[in-house]
Amino acid sequence: MQQLLILSGKGGTGKTTVASAFIKLSGARAYADCDVDAPNLHLITGWDAEPEKRDYYGLPKA
Repeated sequence: MQQLLILSGKGGTGKTTVASAFIKLSGARAYADCDVDAPNLHLITGWDAEPEKRDYYGLPKA
């Protein structure tokens, strides 16, 4: 299985838009929106339900 990561620390750069285009073009059957603050890939891909919400536990510094 091949994996592709689209990463940027700045918001509003088009990461979700680019990711959704790659998902559509590749015909991917598995993908994940790992945005902790605002996962919104479901809005572009047309999912019927919102993603499951879970508490986030992380370190204060990457």
